[in-house]
Amino acid sequence: MAWYPGAKKMELQPESDQQQAIRPTQLIVHSIVANWTARRTYEFWRDSTNLESHFGIGYGARDIAQYIGTETRADANAQANRRSDGTGAISVETASNSTATDPWNASQVEELIALGVWAHQRHGVPLRICRTSGDPGFGYHSMFAAWSTSGPACPGPARIRQFRKVVFPGIVARATGKTNPPK
Repeated sequence: MAWYPGAKKMELQPESDQQQAIRPTQLIVHSIVANWTARRTYEFWRDSTNLESHFGIGYGARDIAQYIGTETRADANAQANRRSDGTGAISVETASNSTATDPWNASQVEELIALGVWAHQRHGVPLRICRTSGDPGFGYHSMFAAWSTSGPACPGPARIRQFRKVVFPGIVARATGKTNPPK
């Protein structure tokens, strides 16, 4: 199991020990459509549903938690974690307003960039945007139908623009040693 050192560990059981292993080749960002802290997201996964993500990011600075090791399947990505070759995706839920229309704040952007760099360094997730649902790289939940059973619009148009113009370029800039990522 791989645990990100920048996150608080809030391990979900029995999922963390009982779900199948994956080899992460993707990182997929989501919006939970709730103004929740990382702890509240953990409580929701633990108490209210049989789904879960690997990470939760709240609105506050350093409000990131990890619920399952990144080499274990998390169900929030649907078919992205049920491939016959054993590859899968790291899922990251982020707090949002109740309609998923707000952009990520500066703290959330920083956490996403730092986590993306770690996923690239630790698991070799390539520094590109996924071209298909099975293509290694970085993406967002509504990018491909195979990543969702219900077809959600998360993370929403504002965050999709941010992902393409700020978050992903920031991951690439930091991972490759460039000092001026986009603002």
